[in-house]
Amino acid sequence: MLFDWLGAGFAPHAALLRIASLLAEGSTWLCAALIVGAAWMQPPVRPRVALILVVAGLVSMLSREIAAVLAMPRPFMLGLSPLHIPHDARPGLPSTHASVMFTVAFMLLTDRRLRAVGWAVLAMAVLTGGARIYVGVHFPLDVMAGALLGGCVAAGAQAVLMATGRLRESARPQLTAVARTLSHPRSGPWLLVGIALGATWIGLNMPLSFRPSLLQQGGAIGNSTLIGYLLAALFVLRMRPPAWSKRDAGALLVVLLALAANEAGLHVALFGISILKARFYSGGTLWQIAVALALLAPIAIAAGWLLRRSHGVWRSALARRRWRAAARTVASFGVAVVTIRVLDGLPGLLLDAGMLSEVPSAMHYLLLSLEEILELALPLLALLALVQLRLGRHPTWLRRGDGAPRLAATA
Repeated sequence: MLFDWLGAGFAPHAALLRIASLLAEGSTWLCAALIVGAAWMQPPVRPRVALILVVAGLVSMLSREIAAVLAMPRPFMLGLSPLHIPHDARPGLPSTHASVMFTVAFMLLTDRRLRAVGWAVLAMAVLTGGARIYVGVHFPLDVMAGALLGGCVAAGAQAVLMATGRLRESARPQLTAVARTLSHPRSGPWLLVGIALGATWIGLNMPLSFRPSLLQQGGAIGNSTLIGYLLAALFVLRMRPPAWSKRDAGALLVVLLALAANEAGLHVALFGISILKARFYSGGTLWQIAVALALLAPIAIAAGWLLRRSHGVWRSALARRRWRAAARTVASFGVAVVTIRVLDGLPGLLLDAGMLSEVPSAMHYLLLSLEEILELALPLLALLALVQLRLGRHPTWLRRGDGAPRLAATA
């Protein structure tokens, strides 16, 4: 059996197991550093890198859904190997690590500007696949299936990109109608109301019609929220909002990527506990606290810069009629944030009051559904506000013959 030859089994080599464990758990961080470094050094490739990250989020969600349907166990779940690294006992075919890393590698290789990074990520994907087999969390078939899925997704994404230009020309009237709908002043509030109603319906029909896993970390809603933040970041990279400086756009990009990282649970994966919790700073080591503060510092600076600029931007948005739709969407974003914070703190208040045990399970599902799905509304509202800022009151740029975006005339 191929796994018996590639896996560490019950008598692993100490040094090899250490190296494999480091690769199995930390290679994604190294790949992320390589990609971020390439984007930092080559500004023209940043939109391409953002698009690759969005596709990576999509393939991660797809891989997990396929694995849930196939329900194939991992080696340690069958007693064929000890669990040499911490891991959940969930289905493993296809490997999500392999799916994401091979997708990213293949998409990088299709761009000559990123080809060197693509070869490095591809080599890391092969090594990581072997390492995760060695530590007992995957069979060789899991990794091969992930590589195949990654290749198919990368090829599909490339085909979609090539067809986008032709589709845009043929669908120009439809795009103009969509743009006019999105730029309507009430589109943001109505989007929030629609999402809230949908969340209520899902919560009331759970768990009979919808599985609770839909709302869990790594579920469809959480992954969709992550992809929404990445799409908003991609929009900022591709089309900086009008009247914004590079600092404004950079600060917004930092905040959006931080929200995406929080949704993905990267800080929890790195430290074992959320760095947003007070108990982390009371129980963590000095080194962990220093690293956490170093990560939070640029995010706090970016958020502070946006707050400092918000008054002038808000006043300008209200003064110019074509930006009022974006201002109302931003207000809807604020309402969603406040509502989420209230829903998040409500179970604690009920617990302190001794009433949590009296709340029926249907109400628990309803509150959970509202909180998680309203979190999905945040990146969607941010993306809508960015689109509205770009479109203005009259989306005339959609009617240009050369297809290049153009700022609408001031109303």
